[in-house]
Amino acid sequence: MSRLNPLTLFFSAILFLILTFKAETSLHLIWLATSLGLMTAFTQLPIRVIARRVKPFLYFMPVMLILYLPLAVVLSGTGIEEQLRLLALPISRIFLMLSAMTIFLEFTSTAAVLDVVRTIWFKAGGKWRWVENSFQMLYLVFRFFPMFRDEFSTRQTLDKALCFNDTSGRFFNIFTLAHHLPAVVSNIFHRAENLGMSMTIRGFGTKVPRGVAQPMSFGFSDLAAAGICILFILGFSSLA
Repeated sequence: MSRLNPLTLFFSAILFLILTFKAETSLHLIWLATSLGLMTAFTQLPIRVIARRVKPFLYFMPVMLILYLPLAVVLSGTGIEEQLRLLALPISRIFLMLSAMTIFLEFTSTAAVLDVVRTIWFKAGGKWRWVENSFQMLYLVFRFFPMFRDEFSTRQTLDKALCFNDTSGRFFNIFTLAHHLPAVVSNIFHRAENLGMSMTIRGFGTKVPRGVAQPMSFGFSDLAAAGICILFILGFSSLA
């Protein structure tokens, strides 16, 4: 699974999401759930990883039902059983979509997808400078969020080590974030400025197109994955 091209994983995930959205019967849901279970077993992905990702949805669903069911029963004049039957399909769809995206996110990253697109661009021989600059901007943007998380985590750990306050509780984390936000953003901008100077010194932009440090290619495993996707679509269509 890890040897698959990230673009293959991306289109496989998109295909699963589209078919999940088009699912209309219980047979469709069973087919999708079975395929997802086989994929989880094949990739040896622990169930707790998927459970961690879908936990917010499982927490939100009872609250949604408590708020929605009384209002729906009063306005529609139908029973609770009928409303639960109508909600079963969209809830199942959302659960399958979240589970599928969990598998995709665990085995690829945004940087890997960008590497694939850059590899295709490089092999195509494109020499548009604005495209190269756009790629670099996307790399820096997606690198900003981990930098922000690590910087904030470091400052929070420092507060705990110095015993400034009790760091338990969600509201305290919000107040801590608001307190450290200006300094964290300022520090990240300073690091970004230094990075830009280093890129300029090393000759960034003097050669177009730039090379790819980790080029991605399509192999036999990607062709096999494409064949499996075709069989998956045919099986789904036969259940219509």
